[in-house]
Amino acid sequence: MDRTPRGPSSMYFLQLLQAYSASRRTGCLLLLSLLVACGKPVPVELTEVVIQPAEQSYFPVYGEYIAMAMPSLDVEVRARVDGFVEHVDFKEGSLVKQGDPLYRIDARPYEAKVKRLTALLNSAKASLAKAGRDVKRLRPLFEEDAASQLDLDNALSAQETAAADVQAKQAELQEAELELSYTKVSSPIAGLVGASQVDVGALVGSGGQSLLTTVKQVDPMFIEFHMSTLDYLDAQRRKNSYEEKRKADAEGKAVEGFVRITLADDTDYRYWGDVSFTDPQVNPETGTFAVRAVVPNPDRELLPGQFTRARLELETIPDAVVVDETSIRIEQGGSYVMVVMPDKTVERRFIVPGPQREGRVVISSGLDAGEQVITEGMHRVQHGQRVVALNQQQYKERLEAEEKARLEEQAAPSDGES
Repeated sequence: MDRTPRGPSSMYFLQLLQAYSASRRTGCLLLLSLLVACGKPVPVELTEVVIQPAEQSYFPVYGEYIAMAMPSLDVEVRARVDGFVEHVDFKEGSLVKQGDPLYRIDARPYEAKVKRLTALLNSAKASLAKAGRDVKRLRPLFEEDAASQLDLDNALSAQETAAADVQAKQAELQEAELELSYTKVSSPIAGLVGASQVDVGALVGSGGQSLLTTVKQVDPMFIEFHMSTLDYLDAQRRKNSYEEKRKADAEGKAVEGFVRITLADDTDYRYWGDVSFTDPQVNPETGTFAVRAVVPNPDRELLPGQFTRARLELETIPDAVVVDETSIRIEQGGSYVMVVMPDKTVERRFIVPGPQREGRVVISSGLDAGEQVITEGMHRVQHGQRVVALNQQQYKERLEAEEKARLEEQAAPSDGES
């Protein structure tokens, strides 16, 4: 007897059984796919860093010092005669030329003295002329025995006395005329005139205020600073021959070279200075000695008493290994750089840094020219790690591309906008 189900319920049961078998096979396939995928290595994203090669170049070493601008001449203008100030002929703080009038002192007493001495001189000249005539008259008489030797000697003596009196009166008159000229006080040099120490009506001279004002020559200017003895030794080693040293010593310059001036706003002064004097004695308390340079100042950008920085070349390193200062890190164990090796792995390299200038540092040891050091991204890497190294140009192009994409994304309309 056939017991196979024939009704609708039997057909429904068979369909359920077939669907369950198909879903089970699909699940197994998915599980197998996941197991295979888990067995594959996951790619590691490498860190990007910016590198720069260590350069080999000529590197001048400078000493930098706090300096002060000083006038090349600083003259006190004083009254040379006694009297009352009648007029002040300058504006305080202005630029004056040599010979420009500054003060006028009451000249009437000195004019009267000149007139009196002129009269006395004329009287002495008249006496000299009379004595000359007496000698001229007595000499023929003496030759004819009409006058004695005593008469001629007295006449000659009177003539000599009158001549001496004329010379004395001339000297007194010259002195009086000189005193009269001192009543007009002029600037002895060209420069900036300071504040007036006296007003109109003030008594000046030995009986009153002697100092009237000051005039400072500001073109050229002196730049004064102090150099250490160690820097002095470096500067001395720059001299290549005994003749150079002898010439520098003869000129009073233990240190030679041009001085670069940096102003208060950290800009370089347009003119270079030249060392003109070095103090031959070292201050035992500070271990330094004074150095003075002369620098042009036609536009009066430098003022007396102004603080500046002076930079003087001490030595030169012809084949220095130089890196950017941003590539150097310092820790308790010393200074180090991160070097990207040819296989793109990072090596932590301890170095000995040397002189530095304008963001560039000389590497005395620990690094060779041409090796690639990391300048940006050092905080994201460690020793032995593989990296993607970009040079400065590639890094710049990457930043420009990212900025361009960001701007385009900001400019693109959103989905909600029509």
